Amino acid sequence: MKRFVIASAIAAFAFTANAQKLMGLVVEKTAKGVDQPLPGANVFWLGTTIGTTTRDNGVFMIDRLAGADKLVVSYVGYRPDTLLITDQTSVKIELREDNQLQEVVVEGWRPTSRVDLSSSINTVVMDEKELFKAACCNLSESFETNPSVDVAFTDAVTGTRQIQMLGLSGPNTLISLENMPGVRGLASSQGIQFVPGTWINSIQVTKGVGSVVNGYESIAGQLNVELKKPQESDKVYLNGYVNNAGRVEANAIVTSQVSPKWATTTLLHASARPFEMDQNGDTFLDFPLGSQVNLVNRWVYNSGKGWLGQFSLKYLNDQKLGGQTGFDAETEKFTTSRYGFEIDTRRLELVGKLGYQFPSKPYKSVGFQFSALTHAHDSYYGFNVHDATENSGYFNLIYQSIISNTQHKFKTGVSFLLDDYTERLARADGAMLPVDFDRTERVPGAFFEYSYDDLKRFSLVAGIRVDQHNLFGTIVTPRIHTKLNITETTTWRLSGGTGTRVANIITENTGFLVSSRVFNRQFLQSNHAYGFRPDRALNVGTNLQQDFTLNYRPGSLSVDYFYTKFLNQVVMDLDANPQTVSFFGLQGNSFSHSLQVQLDYQLVRRFDVRLAYRYLDVQTDYLNGRLERPLISRHRAFSNFAYTTKTKWSFDLTVQWLGKQRLPNTASNPAPYRLAPYSEDYVLVNAQVAKDFNERWSAYVGIENLTNFKLSNPIIAASEPFSPYFDTSLVWGPVFGRMAYAGFRFRIK
Repeated sequence: MKRFVIASAIAAFAFTANAQKLMGLVVEKTAKGVDQPLPGANVFWLGTTIGTTTRDNGVFMIDRLAGADKLVVSYVGYRPDTLLITDQTSVKIELREDNQLQEVVVEGWRPTSRVDLSSSINTVVMDEKELFKAACCNLSESFETNPSVDVAFTDAVTGTRQIQMLGLSGPNTLISLENMPGVRGLASSQGIQFVPGTWINSIQVTKGVGSVVNGYESIAGQLNVELKKPQESDKVYLNGYVNNAGRVEANAIVTSQVSPKWATTTLLHASARPFEMDQNGDTFLDFPLGSQVNLVNRWVYNSGKGWLGQFSLKYLNDQKLGGQTGFDAETEKFTTSRYGFEIDTRRLELVGKLGYQFPSKPYKSVGFQFSALTHAHDSYYGFNVHDATENSGYFNLIYQSIISNTQHKFKTGVSFLLDDYTERLARADGAMLPVDFDRTERVPGAFFEYSYDDLKRFSLVAGIRVDQHNLFGTIVTPRIHTKLNITETTTWRLSGGTGTRVANIITENTGFLVSSRVFNRQFLQSNHAYGFRPDRALNVGTNLQQDFTLNYRPGSLSVDYFYTKFLNQVVMDLDANPQTVSFFGLQGNSFSHSLQVQLDYQLVRRFDVRLAYRYLDVQTDYLNGRLERPLISRHRAFSNFAYTTKTKWSFDLTVQWLGKQRLPNTASNPAPYRLAPYSEDYVLVNAQVAKDFNERWSAYVGIENLTNFKLSNPIIAASEPFSPYFDTSLVWGPVFGRMAYAGFRFRIK
């Protein structure tokens, strides 16, 4: 739909690409003879499972394989093409429409969630087909079929979800939107629920440290979310969703080509929970009532002469009301008649990118990224009051070129981050004096990243950045990633580096606010940021992937191990006293071991199987000694089965087993309010059936938690919400039982 020329397409690619192998551009000729890119075209080496797809600008890069010289390119509705590759470094492929085509059979197989074989950094790409396997109403629900990412509720009342990677809580994972700051700061707890699933084009999941280009905050990994853009969006996309938990949603995406150089996409989301629901009869709502309105308007500019720009304006209003059934905020707020809470979030953000690729030197480019936002969070939980405002600004200037030849590349640049927080924690009943945690962070930084690729077996990405924090001094962040193609089908990766982040201890741990625990800080380290130094950790990891063919069917086996050691950490301790929550600067050791084995295999044609097992050992020196981190399963077994018929029916089944979890110590509570030292293990089953009726209409129905497993008593002292024993934060499993949902999708291409 968009007119592109080759130079500008390669410009957009060069703006973000890592070390390249064979680079190419897949296009079609329009009626006016203009090259138009084909996003999502399949590219693979003939006779292998090694392949990739073209990006939204039609550009792809793929590893060269010894002995492989025939490259197959295919796209639905077009005649496939096979190219003989000799010593070329770049190719252009023009596909022609096949007007006689009734059914297209694409050779080769790729799982819908797969390791990016062309990248030295260990990155798993989840495409739209993977996201369609589940309801995927927002980013927090997008990982039901991904065994590397856990999602858990922070408490039994607010419905807030938080991701976990490598056994570490969500804020240790850098969540970016199109490689820009995304879910961080005051959005770190609620933010993953502010990205609607229908807006997502793909997700890149990186375990361990990421690139220094994206900042110093990544410790456990990075989730980069790519939203729908004009180049890859349908003209109109509509989605509706409803479930038996009282949730309704509507989403709309509208794209327009304003001029030959400008295109725009508007993304709209509205959702609500208008009905009270209390399945277990504990007088507390299983999910809060509320509504969300979310809007993004984005523009894309392509000069056709090397300049490429993107600009987006985002608006969010999210309101939640919950607690005990029948709670009336106007008459019962800050009283003991009923327990209630409200969360009111308002956010406005401007994001932009501008890049230029030198026409005569396609390996050289310069890019500028910027964002500015204001985020207001007003909330109370019973008598606990938490109000905060964040104003943030960010820019990143990136220059990319080569050293001598295209085997040696580098990226360098400067960045600046401004975070201004106004934050207040208080008790409406006067039990605690108001405490202000205002601060302003100004962090200029510079980075350099070198990439080497011999185009055959070995590639390397090594980077370093230096940032000057106005409150905490100099932050040095070294990182390295290597990839070795041991054989044509065996790949080994190794990575290591450090990550640093300033913890927002209240926003990141809101579960303790929905309780009677007394807020306490110990072993203070600083006069800034709640009295603590930034979290800092060393992360090293390795991954071995083996592609294979069994019974004429392709598959892949992946094994990875990651070790994280905290050099400093703000520790939340729930064990010292069940009536307090203590935050303290790490006094000893805190570490995580993560081992995962994953198998992807096409059992029969159109029937994909994913099996995984993960082991975690996460321990910290708490006030009472070294303990396992609570509410973390050491063992997790995962399976996903996906089958698609020729008539466009899709069936998906996900079964996972979670082992027991250590629960915080409640031995000093009265007998009715004590928990066992460990939880039970349990099984979760999700299933979905979808049907594509034609190119425009599709519908889906599904059930989450098919076995109806739920906690019988998720809230301690639910009958006495204003007693010192009331606690909703010790949630180790589902609060809501079986949940059925249905939805539809409509698109005009």
